[in-house]
Amino acid sequence: GPSGCGKTTLARVIAGLDSTTSGTIKIDGTPYHGADLPREKRGDISLVFQDPFGSFNPRLTIGKSLAEPLGLLPNLSPLDREQRLIEAIESVGLDASMLTRYPHEFSGGQRQRLAIARALVTRPRLVVLDEPVSALDVSVRSAVLDLLARLQSQFGLTYLIISHDLDMVAAMADRVLVMEAGRIVETGQPDAIFAHPQHELTRTLMAA
Repeated sequence: GPSGCGKTTLARVIAGLDSTTSGTIKIDGTPYHGADLPREKRGDISLVFQDPFGSFNPRLTIGKSLAEPLGLLPNLSPLDREQRLIEAIESVGLDASMLTRYPHEFSGGQRQRLAIARALVTRPRLVVLDEPVSALDVSVRSAVLDLLARLQSQFGLTYLIISHDLDMVAAMADRVLVMEAGRIVETGQPDAIFAHPQHELTRTLMAA
């Protein structure tokens, strides 16, 4: 959907950061309205933000930043926590020795890989990706998308990807939802939607 149609707001509600004014969401049959997402379900949903530069606290080491979501899993032992961090950073193709470094020591592409690692550290079932490659150089985007595809296969993840990049949507999506003014106006498989768009907004997006 176009800018301002509600894509990011919807993502934040699903991830439990904002709340709806009406309606409900369900995860595994458990209803919620956003910020009231039950604590025991919070580890099942992770969010990767658009900006790889602004999504890390510059005063914290990468290890401490990656460990923050583990507060949702209080029963982990210190050894288990350390193993989760190592598994997460190595899964995105980086080395565990980097956990002691700070965000400014990494490139934009590396920082986005670290943001994905942070999203994986709780071993979620759903990862919400808000424009995950739009802030990256074209040369880096393909590598990050390949990484996402590999991680999806490796960990059995479900992705909810927010984007206005139709090429990326066509490459990554099994199902597409088109939004306009806070409402979903068309849904279907990428091949069908892109070849035969039914809604006027979808046709406009395709033409652009």
